[in-house]
Amino acid sequence: MSTVQDNGRRKIVVAPTIPDTGVSLVKVIPVWIASAIINVCLIVTAFFLFTFLSKLNAEQPDLEAPPPTTEVAEDTPPEKDLTNTDLGLDDTVQLNYNVDRIEEVSVPGKVDMTASVGVPGAPDAAPSNVPPPPGSGGGTGAGIRDPNEAGTGAMTGLVGGMGGKESLGGFGGRSGSTRVKMLAEGGGNDRSEKAVADGLHWLAHHQANDGHWGLHDFNRHARTKPFPAGTVSGDNSMPGTSRRNDIAGTAFGLLPFLAAGITHKAGDKTRVIDYSKTVNAGLRYLMAKQSRSGSDRGYFCGDMYAHGLATIAMCEAYGLTSDPVLKASAQMAINYTCSAQDVGGGWRYQPRTAGDTSVTGWHLMALKSGQMSGLTVPYSVLRRVETFLNGAETSKNSGGYGYTPGGGETYVMTSVGLLCRQYLGANPRNPGLLNGIKKLKAYPPGTTSNIYYEYYATQVLHHMGGDHWQFWNLGPDGSGKGGIRDTLIARQDQGTGRQTANKGTWVGSDHVGGRLGATSLSLLSLEVYYRHLPLYRRDMGGNKEMK
Repeated sequence: MSTVQDNGRRKIVVAPTIPDTGVSLVKVIPVWIASAIINVCLIVTAFFLFTFLSKLNAEQPDLEAPPPTTEVAEDTPPEKDLTNTDLGLDDTVQLNYNVDRIEEVSVPGKVDMTASVGVPGAPDAAPSNVPPPPGSGGGTGAGIRDPNEAGTGAMTGLVGGMGGKESLGGFGGRSGSTRVKMLAEGGGNDRSEKAVADGLHWLAHHQANDGHWGLHDFNRHARTKPFPAGTVSGDNSMPGTSRRNDIAGTAFGLLPFLAAGITHKAGDKTRVIDYSKTVNAGLRYLMAKQSRSGSDRGYFCGDMYAHGLATIAMCEAYGLTSDPVLKASAQMAINYTCSAQDVGGGWRYQPRTAGDTSVTGWHLMALKSGQMSGLTVPYSVLRRVETFLNGAETSKNSGGYGYTPGGGETYVMTSVGLLCRQYLGANPRNPGLLNGIKKLKAYPPGTTSNIYYEYYATQVLHHMGGDHWQFWNLGPDGSGKGGIRDTLIARQDQGTGRQTANKGTWVGSDHVGGRLGATSLSLLSLEVYYRHLPLYRRDMGGNKEMK
């Protein structure tokens, strides 16, 4: 109620009220208006906060999420995804070797793994297998613009042949029908692939919840199903080493999956085992352990041995999928490898210290894996590796290598040195290479029980092809006895006795990586048929008497 004056008379005016309350609207309306303004402000603030958090979450890397789409010109070919979805060689799956189709990323024409290599009278230079791919010479993975110019790895005729997934030594053999065809023509069979499948099964069941594999304690992380399913229960499998290096262990765990063409991208066939989440977790673990700032930017913490292994895994994963999330990590790792090279051209356990042949072998393969994936690898770094190898070779063209320059020759380091020479462009008729091959054949599979040696020697002989590969793969009489394939199959643990959890593995008493390291190198040796495309062409004929 209020009072007003009207011509000297006082009037009583009754203000409106809220029914049943007696509260004046004059007093309430301002309160309502203020309340409405506050509520509107809260709603607007909440909207902007939600938008900000959504954008922030979207920027976090997710290897399982599809990469952002970008507008591509009509004449730009799409990036290839070489993920293999045909794995599943278990007891219920039989190989079909009668595959007429071969993927476009494979070696052109008929692949004859038994033919002699080389061209009679060819110059002592890097051989050519296929024409340079589109973009060759542009400095973006196919080849450097000029030998004196910084850029990516070398083109045909320069150090290392060509770069790119479809190049000599590239990853194209891991995909689809190409893998099956190369397996058959290279001398693999259903038993070797069954051994691979059993090994991958074991690896997938010994991965920790954070994605890593431990050299010394993988048995503590044994799970009932592959990551992320199942539960961690532990088992009685035997690590065989006390060495602690989770970076190296994780790389050893990942590489056999990648060699089979299995990546973090899920397959589209429900009939096969899906290990994509296993690979995804391992890659994410490595990326989380990679330094992102300072002078060690790109370094996979551990030591240079482990960094080399992890870099190979990251480069292969990127090369197989072209996933942009992986590209930055892989290139940073390559960059750190280059910066850590010693002035003498090699690498050792600590950056920029005088190199040894063993660690240098891993880092050269990391650089070549990056080059084959289209990453930037300076030509000068590869040239310095040649300088190191020249010092590690006991004498010019001897074909024998020591652990360090000036050191005594060993058959183990000879296998590493020869593979490095091949990837740096040595012609298959190079005298030093041929002399080295004779040294390796003097220590055939099964005579040393050294899986590290057999891993490197298997790759060297596979790239040489012809009679050399037949001898190494199937033994002296071609029956399989005394060859690397049947030797490794026979060595694989079948899980008998008390250690049933060891099924699918190889013992690691002769390797510093223990059972995990030995299993990884054994699997990679059985996957040699398709892991890398041959470095030397095999459809040109040649001197069959070359030994």
